[in-house]
Amino acid sequence: MTALTMSTHKSLKESGMDETQAEKLIEIITELQNVSVATKEDIKQTEVKLKADLSTIKTDIDWLKKLIMTIGVAVVIAAIKYIFVG
Repeated sequence: MTALTMSTHKSLKESGMDETQAEKLIEIITELQNVSVATKEDIKQTEVKLKADLSTIKTDIDWLKKLIMTIGVAVVIAAIKYIFVG
């Protein structure tokens, strides 16, 4: 136990909490202290990756728009040819 958790443990026991409850609470506090937190650098790296992914998605969407437009024009031409040439 660190000094902080030992002090907390002692305070909990002095306030009337039984030993097992104090131990469990200290265990939970210790686990919470060990949880990783995202740093500014982690967030920046994630932002860069997301921007790259968004750029790729925009490029893909542009290609899909062009493909849909081409297919639409081909269908219109085929319909006009079918109607007038028959």
